[in-house]
Amino acid sequence: MSSQKKTRPKMQIGPLNGSSEAQAPSPPTLIAGFTSTQHQSQQRELRVDDIRPRSHQPRRTFLPDSIEQLTQSVRTHGILQPLSVHHQSGQYELIAGERRLRAARAAGLAEVPVRIFENLSDSQIQQLAALENLQREDLNPVDEADAVMDILSAELEVPRERLTGRLERWRTLVMRNPHLIDVPEDDKRGIALIERTFPSLSRGSWTSFVANRLPVLRLPEPLISAVRAGELEYTKAVAIKSAAPIFHVMLLEQAHTMSIHELRKAVKESRLTPTDKEDFQKYNAQFNRLRHRLSNANILKLHQDERDYILKLLDEATAVLEGKTKAKKKIPRL
Repeated sequence: MSSQKKTRPKMQIGPLNGSSEAQAPSPPTLIAGFTSTQHQSQQRELRVDDIRPRSHQPRRTFLPDSIEQLTQSVRTHGILQPLSVHHQSGQYELIAGERRLRAARAAGLAEVPVRIFENLSDSQIQQLAALENLQREDLNPVDEADAVMDILSAELEVPRERLTGRLERWRTLVMRNPHLIDVPEDDKRGIALIERTFPSLSRGSWTSFVANRLPVLRLPEPLISAVRAGELEYTKAVAIKSAAPIFHVMLLEQAHTMSIHELRKAVKESRLTPTDKEDFQKYNAQFNRLRHRLSNANILKLHQDERDYILKLLDEATAVLEGKTKAKKKIPRL
């Protein structure tokens, strides 16, 4: 078996979705190429201070070490690949290249090469930003799934908040009824469009993406942040997710020293017993009541000896939780 890493398919450029001249692309041509004269770009140097970042970028995580390495490269070689910006109302909004822009600022560059686009809709900007980010080899699984969903949302003209449910329903239809017999025409058109579009977006089939990659966007904190930052493998995050939430932080701290088999075993051993669940419900209820009563206003109403007594109790509880001491006596169950 070959040990070579599979690469993401290279995306071919086709007309932008939303253009009046755009026709349905033939596979595997995709979306955001700006081939019509209405959307063609011009390339020039632009002042760094004139570029305004977008509020929503498909790539959200920038590791400090990676930025520092790129900054050193920029100091030596300059910016090799132009940034993409959108010119509107006299302002230049960044579409793609935030990592390069940060490195350019850190390196002290006054100007950077850019491709300037005009007359783009929000949907087209979203498509181009996601498409350019997808072509990065170091894109983490969370941001990759986000970028694919951004493109599919624009291409299918389905809002992101409704897209996951739509894709899951279409996958169920295809799995149960491969020939789509008696399936509504709107669903057939949507399925046909995604089957034309998806081969240029990611490896595998769109049904596999929905089943195996899309769930990464449902990971809870802090797991999704760890995957975004490259600190946790996606398969390990999925394993930790199956544990009770109170164990997530502990397992996250241990995951980097464990194999996936060892981690799954640790997750299995961390299952809560019915007694544990009952205790934690009591602890959480008591903690929430205590947190409310320990407000500054309530503390100020107490005498100094009462405040000192509360601090002593909190110190004792902290020592027990940190393993520095043991409870002085066993407290009977309520």
